Amino acid sequence: NEEQKDFFHKLQGVTAHLSDLVSMILDVSRIQLGRMKVDRTALDLNVFFGEVLNIMQAKAKEHKVKLTQAVQEKMGTGNLDKRLMLMITENLLSNAIKYTPEGGMVKLDVKVESGVLKFSVSDTGCGIPKQDQDKIFGKLFRASTVRSVDGNGLGLYVVKGAVEAQGGTISFMSQENEGTTFSVELLLLQKS
Repeated sequence: NEEQKDFFHKLQGVTAHLSDLVSMILDVSRIQLGRMKVDRTALDLNVFFGEVLNIMQAKAKEHKVKLTQAVQEKMGTGNLDKRLMLMITENLLSNAIKYTPEGGMVKLDVKVESGVLKFSVSDTGCGIPKQDQDKIFGKLFRASTVRSVDGNGLGLYVVKGAVEAQGGTISFMSQENEGTTFSVELLLLQKS
């Protein structure tokens, strides 16, 4: 009946959330041990970022945040780990949406220059206070301005590990009460 269906769908959501949390905890352990597994495959960048944006548009709509994009056409493929790339992009976009107030904006910029994938996630959210900025990638760290919002403090730690495991870099610029931009650069190794 309908009540059972509703309960089942809620249970599916809780199970998916717990599965994601367990995966993240395992990734934290792998990062600490220096054993983050990288499984590189040919990844069509336009298809990949299109899929991520489709997933995140629903979350943005739910939070009443406008999600925009500036994705370069015909970026081609790169030899990257799809699971790690999903972890990076979904986490950065999810955080931006979560920490941006209703009516705010989140933007994904993606381009390839000289064999390097460069993408950034910008938001008009609460920003990261100056005194918290040097700790933002720390395990279990949460900025003082966001402690009232649900989170576990593992996301950015895992994102940094996933970027670095693929030989990339991540940086950010932030102004409290104005927003944050996280930028990632990854060399697009071609399959040999």
